[in-house]
Amino acid sequence: MKKENLFWGLFLIAAAIFILVAKLGMFPDMSVVTIFLTMFFGIWLFSSLVKLEFPGVFFSAAFLGILYDEQLGITAITPWTILLVATLLSIGVSLLWRPRKKMKKTSHREIDGSDFVVYDEEDGNQFDFSSSFAGSIKYVNSDNFESANIEARFAGMKVYFDNAIIQSGHATVHLDVSFAGVELYVPKEWRVENLMTSSFGGVEEKNRSVGGNGPVLTLRGHVSLGGITILYV
Repeated sequence: MKKENLFWGLFLIAAAIFILVAKLGMFPDMSVVTIFLTMFFGIWLFSSLVKLEFPGVFFSAAFLGILYDEQLGITAITPWTILLVATLLSIGVSLLWRPRKKMKKTSHREIDGSDFVVYDEEDGNQFDFSSSFAGSIKYVNSDNFESANIEARFAGMKVYFDNAIIQSGHATVHLDVSFAGVELYVPKEWRVENLMTSSFGGVEEKNRSVGGNGPVLTLRGHVSLGGITILYV
């Protein structure tokens, strides 16, 4: 079962229950909008806890706090203080929790203040890219590209796949993007299958060609409060 199907399935079921209960007069002081927002942020909080996505945990809790600030007696810290706290907690915990990944580099220098890393492994087929609080550019040069893991937090990242060859006809890129923007440059003959999930984020495609029987690149993972752009070159 896809994660987004689980999320929206639970949301719609909870919506049906809350509407029925509200119509029975059990929540006389709550509007339908408040009920829907409560369900949305509550399910977002639960989903984020299960997947250990800390920005989703803190921001969903913050929005629930804003929604019920009078009942909780926290009007003095809503909305901006509690949102600032959620932002700082998201940054801090993400930095502490983020697993360290080993990356092989063949060259490294800075261009216009950005970290410029060239991955040049003709026989390599799997790559790990990670960036935090810095702009970075990654190049994949592979004669047999199969998969890549991309992690970006509070950063901007560009990954060029135009010199990569997919011999098997299918490759996968797993992305974990939080408060970041990632640009993927792929050959025009590739077909991209987007299986990403998102929380206040999205995936955009530019210059996509119509049709074609090229290899398939599948995108998996999650983007939270960020964006992924696919550019066909």
